[in-house]
Amino acid sequence: MKNIYVIYGENFEAINDYEKSIAKKYLKELDEFNYVKINMHENTIETLVYECRSSGLFGNEKVVVAENCNFLLAKPKKIKVEHNVDALMNYLENINEDVVLILKISDKIDSRKKLIKKIKEAGEVKEFSNFNEKEISEYIVKTVAVHDVKISKVDAEFLVNYTRLDFANIKKELEKLLLYCDDKKIIMREDIELLATRSLEYDVFSLTNELFGKNYSKLRVVYNSLVLKKEEPIFLLSLISGQLRMYYKVKVLLNEHYSQKDIAKELGVHPYRVQLAVQGIRNYSVDKIMKTLILSADYDKLLKSSYMDKYIILDLFINKLIDELN
Repeated sequence: MKNIYVIYGENFEAINDYEKSIAKKYLKELDEFNYVKINMHENTIETLVYECRSSGLFGNEKVVVAENCNFLLAKPKKIKVEHNVDALMNYLENINEDVVLILKISDKIDSRKKLIKKIKEAGEVKEFSNFNEKEISEYIVKTVAVHDVKISKVDAEFLVNYTRLDFANIKKELEKLLLYCDDKKIIMREDIELLATRSLEYDVFSLTNELFGKNYSKLRVVYNSLVLKKEEPIFLLSLISGQLRMYYKVKVLLNEHYSQKDIAKELGVHPYRVQLAVQGIRNYSVDKIMKTLILSADYDKLLKSSYMDKYIILDLFINKLIDELN
């Protein structure tokens, strides 16, 4: 166990999880006396160092968490307190070994700073970037296993694609699913469809799949649900266009004899999405898919310039896509 950590990056949920894991490893019990949090937008580094030098109320062991460590950035933002970094540098020369200090910031730090270099020598500096789809799928499988519950890799991938691709959101959905499936000890696709909140992106992905699969009754069900949610037509068209572009790229790469795995890597999308795209476009040529992209560009201009009801224009666009792919 180190005595000082810097944890930073865009994935604040993962940062918070790592902070708690450090605290739980070091402390027998977490309370307000031995697990102290200090907001560095409101407190000085001298206050932080004083807290690190003082002992816990019921023992010497303590975890001190410094949040919003603006002074770790290349260009610190203006705040109401001034930070004397030398005070922290001096503390590092004589660290209180009963205290674990955690410095947090949800931004990119400046690794060239003397302070960061000094902390690397004495402790740990760890970045938490946003997870990609594959990493979140792996996280889901590992997390449910900790709770003695199973989920297949395929169903974990489905959950990632079904709900909003956001780590905090995935955690909330998992909490619901784990509670619901605690007795049977397995999470299946039907549980996800019953409990998880379906994302807008998944609906658009489904709409495109049904379009290319010529499942027009299902397409209409998905489309009508989007309209009932009063999603902005221009935004919906942009999402549909994004799916069509992805389909076009997949088809081009398939024609160049790329494997599905290599296509997923090349496009930076989950293999599950590539697999479904491949199934959907197998009977269509590159030129045919390109025509759908041209249509989407035409209707994008129409949506942005016409006084006609935007939902009517979007409906016309869907009908034109159906005609084009027949």
